Amino acid sequence: MQTLSIVLTANIPSVDDFTRHYPNLGPHARGKWRFVFDLLMSPDCYHRARVATLDLELPAVAGVAAACYQAVQSQQEVEWDDNLKRFIGAVVCNLMEANGFEKTGRKKAIPHPAFTKGEFYRLASGS
Repeated sequence: MQTLSIVLTANIPSVDDFTRHYPNLGPHARGKWRFVFDLLMSPDCYHRARVATLDLELPAVAGVAAACYQAVQSQQEVEWDDNLKRFIGAVVCNLMEANGFEKTGRKKAIPHPAFTKGEFYRLASGS
């Protein structure tokens, strides 16, 4: 038997990068929803979103839905609501686009009870 390693690399936008694309959500990324931002902006979450997109043909959020929901449920300050879900979608969009994906304009169901539909992405031409 042989043990091999894999290295995940990803372009991870900063809070400043995110705020440039979503100025109205920047204060949340710096404030009460920072823990969700930090969770999502990682090579691990990018890999999960990429697998959901390319291998499972699901919205990218499907790959991180359970982790996001669990993180929010494990604390007392932030309530799970539609605004937070939109924030999660924006953060995932920023992460996917930073790594060569583009929106398709199609929404697909997310197989997690706390979510409904999410954007489906594809690799951009030349990526």
